[in-house]
Amino acid sequence: RTGGGTSIQGMSGFAKAGHQWSGDQIWWTGGKLGDKLTLELPVPSDGDFEIYIGITKARDYGIVQLSLDDKPIGPVIDGFNIPDVIHSGPVTLGTHSMKAGNHKLVIEIKGSNPKAAPGNMFGLDYVYLAKKPVEISK
Repeated sequence: RTGGGTSIQGMSGFAKAGHQWSGDQIWWTGGKLGDKLTLELPVPSDGDFEIYIGITKARDYGIVQLSLDDKPIGPVIDGFNIPDVIHSGPVTLGTHSMKAGNHKLVIEIKGSNPKAAPGNMFGLDYVYLAKKPVEISK
């Protein structure tokens, strides 16, 4: 990361809001506009994969853009939510052709919602790769 700090945060205490996390999240705090968090994304085989993420949304979470191997993917995501801490559910970042091996997934802080409390936090619950089947011509 280029700024702030990361830790693992248990999310079981937030399930009461009716949202379910897969377990713990990667919690990025203290980041500023333009800071980046780089994660290694292992891809098991060559192919086309739809990439999904599950994130946390709360009153002090920022707006982020994700990139795959230095190319922006998916929508700019606003992590703001009030009054509860909630799970986004699956957010698609589109379908991407990838080779087997490690890829670079980057989260960049792009700003904050005008209604958000200061913080620019980001919470990543999961990244899920759904391999697209090969279409066979008839």
